[in-house]
Amino acid sequence: MGESAGGSPAKVRKRRIPTACGSCRYSKAKCDGKRPCSRKACAFEERPKDAQQIRIDLLEAQLGSLKAQLQSQSPTSHVTATRDERVGPLASLQPDESHGSANTLGRPAISPLSAATALDATNLQNPSFGSPESAFIPPRRASHFDVVTVSLPDFVDVGLLSPEQARVYFEAFFHGSDRYVPVFDPSFDTAEGVRARSSPLFCAICIVGCRALAGTDSQQWRLLNFHLRRLLNAALVMPDGACLETVQALLVRACYTSERSLLVSIATRMALAIGLPEAYDELIRQTFTKEWQRAEVPVPEEAMLMRKARTWLFILVMGHILHVDAGDLLPLQLTSNVRRCRVLLHRPTSAKQDLCLWPQIELNSLRAKIQATLSDPQRIVASDGGDQLIMNDVRDAIIDLDVWFADWSRIYDASGDPQTPWLKLNLQVQRCWGVTMALCRAVRTTGVEDVSLMTSTQRELLCMARAALKQHLDIIVEEPRLYLHNLRYAMDFVWAKCVFCYLLLLKLSILLPEANDPDDDGPDLVACGNMLLDELSAAGGDMADGHKSSTGRLYLQLLRTGIEKYSHALDGNQPSPLVTGRARGLRATTGAGESQGMDDTGGADAFVPDQFVFEWDFPGLTLFSSSATEAGWLDGILLEALSGADEFMGFGWTAPEAFGASE
Repeated sequence: MGESAGGSPAKVRKRRIPTACGSCRYSKAKCDGKRPCSRKACAFEERPKDAQQIRIDLLEAQLGSLKAQLQSQSPTSHVTATRDERVGPLASLQPDESHGSANTLGRPAISPLSAATALDATNLQNPSFGSPESAFIPPRRASHFDVVTVSLPDFVDVGLLSPEQARVYFEAFFHGSDRYVPVFDPSFDTAEGVRARSSPLFCAICIVGCRALAGTDSQQWRLLNFHLRRLLNAALVMPDGACLETVQALLVRACYTSERSLLVSIATRMALAIGLPEAYDELIRQTFTKEWQRAEVPVPEEAMLMRKARTWLFILVMGHILHVDAGDLLPLQLTSNVRRCRVLLHRPTSAKQDLCLWPQIELNSLRAKIQATLSDPQRIVASDGGDQLIMNDVRDAIIDLDVWFADWSRIYDASGDPQTPWLKLNLQVQRCWGVTMALCRAVRTTGVEDVSLMTSTQRELLCMARAALKQHLDIIVEEPRLYLHNLRYAMDFVWAKCVFCYLLLLKLSILLPEANDPDDDGPDLVACGNMLLDELSAAGGDMADGHKSSTGRLYLQLLRTGIEKYSHALDGNQPSPLVTGRARGLRATTGAGESQGMDDTGGADAFVPDQFVFEWDFPGLTLFSSSATEAGWLDGILLEALSGADEFMGFGWTAPEAFGASE
């Protein structure tokens, strides 16, 4: 028994773990086992929080406070309250929209989202509004400036035109001016639609119609012109003013004012900002997709893409015209083949005006390349046979122009469009203009302006230019004279080309008389000039009731004086000044006041207006002959036509567009 007791180990007694709390054990009460016990009051102490936990809790409380405020507040009511409090002193400056136009561009400077955010930030800074943690948000700095909503009323809203007058002027634009500004679709751009979308565009179209029907000397045109400037200035400032319609309004304005270069640049910058180039790229890409090719009706987004692409392409046309014919720089150009845009003519969204726009894109892109080639003096210096190289470049340019003319003649014949006769006539005129400018610029590249010192190749180039100018004159005066009848709606550039071509033809006919019979060509030119003068007067340069176009009137003055001087030179009644290098040097060193007071046989006959050189960069009028006896007559008539005029050919602000000009 002892062994068994000593051999087996003693059992370890398990220690019972108490489940009752200390208070229950002390009071001998039954404990419920909770912590703390609900049967007895217990002093419970939490563990102290560290700095990180305090920061997390603070952020959670702040986030919860912001969520509660956003859920409990109405954004509309707070935007209204905020604007009433902040814009109270400026309320008297805002126009009453009940009396203004319902068509307004722009939006409030403070959008609903930004207004609600500004209100929340203000309330969070107030300790009595939200949680105390919101005091950690830094205060927003108050601005001393604010942008108010500006209403853009059109001519009808302000009472300058009645609805009937506005419709007449609007429709007058689409009777001929839309051919020169081909960015619209008559089926979409109706009077009601344009007025509802954009007041500046509606007014820009109406003022061109008023220009064609009433003239720029009418009091009504001056009032409309002043109001349109106000609208465009406001539209350019407002954020929502950057839209397709504003770009179109700038282009319409640029075609009929002297600030054309600046307006086209602004339109280009705005077009780049709103993505018009991307619209053209997308339109070309989608044209060859199966979805668009199989669609029986136009795809919904195709119409908008076509309108944007059409506007962008006309911006390129204006940029190239101002580069080639006005000496502007060319910041934009097509990198792909320009003829690819022809595929858009077969789309269902193509408008009739596209037949006017598409050939202009190709022509002016081609003319820019021709000018870049012919105006490069390094090509002449680097080659021993400079004249032959110039002649080769000119022939290549004429071939390219002939190919362009033949292609679009076939396209017009196949189109069956009612305006095909005018389109083909305009195509011939533009071909003659392109050939003439190429030839004259080739001569300018040589640096020789004295015809008597030119080589045989250079004189041959001038003879070719004279032939192109003669063809140009025959085309525009040929019955039924569709081209001249539409000059009422043409932009300033078209008038400038028409008058310049005739004056240059007169000068070349004297500098380079035809060897066969020089006496027969003179009377014919005078007769054609009188015919041209009559047609231009009827087209809008000399209108009834004393309302004349300032631009057209100065063109007619220059043309009429040129015909008279040329007639006198043929009859031998006109003095024959020598336009020598000495006289040209005298012109450069003589002031404007002194040169105007010179005798007709002196330095005044060597005067070439700066506007012909800087306003429009038309080459050829500075040509002279030190051995000719009648070559200086044109320089004299230019000075005579300019006496008393602030700007040549009416392009300046003070001549045709001053609001307060004397009547």
